[in-house]
Amino acid sequence: MPAMPRLSRTAVRSLALTATLLATTTLTTAPTQADTAQPSHNCVLNGHLVPPGPTVFGTPGNDTIECENDVENVTIWGGEGDDNIRVKGLVIDSQILGGDGNDRLQTSHLDPQQGQSSIKGGPGNDTIITPTVIGTTDHGATVYGDQGDDDITVGSVHGAPGQYARGGGQVFGNDGSDTIRTGVIDFGGRVLGGSENDLIEAKGVGVETGGVIQGGPGQDTIRGTGDTVLLAGPGWGLVDGGLDNDTCKVEHANPSRARSTIASCP
Repeated sequence: MPAMPRLSRTAVRSLALTATLLATTTLTTAPTQADTAQPSHNCVLNGHLVPPGPTVFGTPGNDTIECENDVENVTIWGGEGDDNIRVKGLVIDSQILGGDGNDRLQTSHLDPQQGQSSIKGGPGNDTIITPTVIGTTDHGATVYGDQGDDDITVGSVHGAPGQYARGGGQVFGNDGSDTIRTGVIDFGGRVLGGSENDLIEAKGVGVETGGVIQGGPGQDTIRGTGDTVLLAGPGWGLVDGGLDNDTCKVEHANPSRARSTIASCP
């Protein structure tokens, strides 16, 4: 076989190198098909690890559900029975539902980012504890006591609701004689007692811009933390006892230049 000319061998080597480079580039730059990510959480139901997914459901009995880290895009539902649900991380665009029974729901901060974050006690005398209820007009952070005589303890309640009172940072006692204790209610945050005789204690309302407390129907008691006098303002705070004969320990933070409103409070 005749020898290949020197130039031809060089050309062949160049072509081979070019083909290798093209193949490598194609492999490294070709788009890969994205997998559909499952919501990740580290939750234990009655001592058993719950697999990742969008839901964590309890049993018809009394359950203990504990989540060590954040929960994101997850619905946790205790179902029937007296359930104990605790989320040690953030509640990000997730719902914590006690269901039927006398439940205890304790979480870290409600942190809505792309959706809504909420806690709902459901029917029964529930205990709800969370440090902050801070939302925006579009992405709400909300606590609902629902039916029953609920005990709700939260920290700061911030964030003005948008159209149809959606979004923002809000706490609702709903039906039953509820006890609601909060930190400062400001920047449009709202606390509503609901029906029957409710006790609402707050550290402050409308301290900088505006916050709302409404007792609603029933003989409600509205006051400061630990049976002290609640100061409304100096921002645009509103305290409204609502219907029936209410008991209020409320004063304007700046009586000489009051921008706050105290209504239906003897």
